[in-house]
Amino acid sequence: MKLFGTLPAMLTPYNKDLSINAQEYIKIARFGIKNGLNGIFCNGSAGDGLALSFDKKVQLMKLSVEAAKKEVPVISGIGSVIYEETLALAQKAKEIGVDALLLQPPFYYPISEENMIAYFSQIAKKVSLPLYIYNIPLFAPPISLKVAKTLSKIENIVGMKDSSGSAVDFAHFMDVCNFDIFVGREEYYLGALINGAKGSMTSCGGVFPEIMSKIYQNFHNQDFSTAQKLQKSIIKAISFASSLPFPLGYACLLEARGFNFNSLVSPHPIHENIKASFETKKQEAKKIIQEIHQEVGLSSL
Repeated sequence: MKLFGTLPAMLTPYNKDLSINAQEYIKIARFGIKNGLNGIFCNGSAGDGLALSFDKKVQLMKLSVEAAKKEVPVISGIGSVIYEETLALAQKAKEIGVDALLLQPPFYYPISEENMIAYFSQIAKKVSLPLYIYNIPLFAPPISLKVAKTLSKIENIVGMKDSSGSAVDFAHFMDVCNFDIFVGREEYYLGALINGAKGSMTSCGGVFPEIMSKIYQNFHNQDFSTAQKLQKSIIKAISFASSLPFPLGYACLLEARGFNFNSLVSPHPIHENIKASFETKKQEAKKIIQEIHQEVGLSSL
């Protein structure tokens, strides 16, 4: 199954003991589907996928499939520095009913272009689900134009998520690659669509599903002025999210929207100064939510 349209990089809500809040995760996913999302993306960077145990990653796959109800496809990240774990996650995804896989380059250990091509090619041969590669230079070695072009010709590598944030790089990827490309930066969704993107996989897809979905819908309906207004409306929220350690800022926005999100319960360390000022940040987030609602309208939970 090939993906298209607007997918959320799902954030992961936790209970106070750091167990996954399954009920709230499904609520967030169903809210997004109701508001136009074309799929569910779990175990990505925003969802702490690289900071969770194997069992919790599998749990998120199961919850995503449950929430999707076969109405939309599910894609799961399978990234790990452990080669065998990546393959084991891919096998679990197949058993659970996930539709596609996303994989970033190996990180920590330096890797040449040739070895990066070998890594993705070998994984693609060993997994049965369609594989999307993930260019995320913030957290992993960047995928070069040469590597992307080569991999786009490999059987079972069906697309790429590009979170480089570079419009120039995106245009060149679109020019030479023989597969679908999704944008991973929400502030560039409309621009990426204009340049031929198949869709998006972003944190804002989960926080503002109605806005991100409408950007896609209005673009395809050739209502570019409305699409541009929607695109501009979320910039302030993205700037706010960037003022906190990732992905805490997006979690704070979800909490401000009314979801039961214990934002400060996280697998990542959070400094006491951030905790002390967090109530002020929550109020700032609520104000931003109100401003966006006044500008373009937001759905009630």
